[in-house]
Amino acid sequence: MQFHAALARLFAERMSRVVRYGLINGLPGFVTVEQGDVLQTTALQIEDGRVVAIYVMRNPDKLRHLGGDAIH
Repeated sequence: MQFHAALARLFAERMSRVVRYGLINGLPGFVTVEQGDVLQTTALQIEDGRVVAIYVMRNPDKLRHLGGDAIH
């Protein structure tokens, strides 16, 4: 969670806002609102305590299930 908190601070500096932490397709991750109210999910694949892959999704059709409540 310390790692996630550090990422949240970094993203906040760049006009992103973390709205929720959780599992994204079974991986630890978070939902953010980017500039222009664009919803984004970021999932981290972690192996042996290291991030080996980062998966980002911004496709509104695939994120529709999160609904407008995720933004506010």
